[in-house]
Amino acid sequence: MTQATPSEYKHPLPEGESICGRADFEEMFPFSLRSSTLPVLVHHYKAEERDTARQVLAFVEEGWDYHVRQIGMRPPIGDGGECGPDDALDVFVWRGHRSCLVDVLGGEPSTSWDDRRPYMIVDPWGPYGGSALEETVVHEMAHASQAADDWSESPVVFEMSATFLDQVRADRYTSEGLADFQRHPEWAIDHNDHYETWSMYGASMVLLYLKDRFFDGDPRFVSRMWLGSRDAPATGGGARPNEPDFVDALDAMLREAAGMRYVEAVPELARWRWYTGDHIDDRHFRHFAGGLQNLAAAKLSLAAQVEARPGRIDVRERAPMLLGTSYIELSAGADTPRSLRVSLEAPGDARRRFVVQAVPGLTPDSDGEILDLSSGSAELRLAADGKRTLVVTALPTGAYDPDARGEERYPFTLIVRDGAAAVADVAARRGRLSTPDPR
Repeated sequence: MTQATPSEYKHPLPEGESICGRADFEEMFPFSLRSSTLPVLVHHYKAEERDTARQVLAFVEEGWDYHVRQIGMRPPIGDGGECGPDDALDVFVWRGHRSCLVDVLGGEPSTSWDDRRPYMIVDPWGPYGGSALEETVVHEMAHASQAADDWSESPVVFEMSATFLDQVRADRYTSEGLADFQRHPEWAIDHNDHYETWSMYGASMVLLYLKDRFFDGDPRFVSRMWLGSRDAPATGGGARPNEPDFVDALDAMLREAAGMRYVEAVPELARWRWYTGDHIDDRHFRHFAGGLQNLAAAKLSLAAQVEARPGRIDVRERAPMLLGTSYIELSAGADTPRSLRVSLEAPGDARRRFVVQAVPGLTPDSDGEILDLSSGSAELRLAADGKRTLVVTALPTGAYDPDARGEERYPFTLIVRDGAAAVADVAARRGRLSTPDPR
């Protein structure tokens, strides 16, 4: 299948125009091809596009089989003829639309949760067609299935989930999303960047971690996550809140699997994220057969990279959001003491707390450790290569609601001290406190 050239026609309807409910629907898409096994109807504009429509239909059927029959997602809800002629899922082969998407109509009246009735638009000749057409259509089928459970979640949940399942199906790490996700580790792991980057797709790393760490490598937990995020009915005639949300669903699943909550898993995920890029190992993610170079390219952006010597390290510009992490790499230099201690200072804020860790692990059975700063400071040892990375994660002190989190940053300062001097200072102060008052 070839890309369109400027001389080739585009569909009369420009990108962004609605097709459903139009009086000229049959004029805009006079041809269609129906699945013999599923409630799917593929519409196209010209008769000579039939082979392309047949290929799109085959990919829709593949996506339906994968998401519904293999992963366990719910099938797309029929639209009762609101878009096409009947209840089938309508798919439009729309040359010149460029973006491929699933959009939705109203919800299903017989259900109490916030579902939607989907339809799909695909441009096989556009930037997401050609050799990428199969992957594109199967990805969009994930969204069609998601719409059967909950259309109120943040866009990041839709994209991280669909991209996660794309990678599982292909047995391959994706190319662009993971790298963008790692470029902004200070963002919340479920941050909605409004499609400014591919980070929301790369947030699939969160689900890869959950799959490998808590669900024995089984991707079908995502189906349970979507089922558990179905919104409760609205009360009192008000707007329906997005409750429960995907975090509530994962909280319940993680309590069952490991006796913990979603937020409590974030510090460990922050360590796992370090074991990508130049630090890939075989102890963390269960690697796919392909695309390992894409995981290697997903290098964490550091908030600071400094010599390990006494001083202050202010982290402002790349300070973390809630559920975000700042990575600070320390390296031995001429002024590095034999012993180091680290403490953290930050403006008072009852809404957040910091978890400070150090990676890599220094023993064969460790991938890093939490630094206990409850007494003010903690010892920091450098690794054999003379480096160590401090991992500073901002967590909420109360309940976590991804829809109410906002984008506020939480700046902090790390204080690095000469460990020997700090111990001597503590001993001196204790001595002064124990010396009798001569008066």
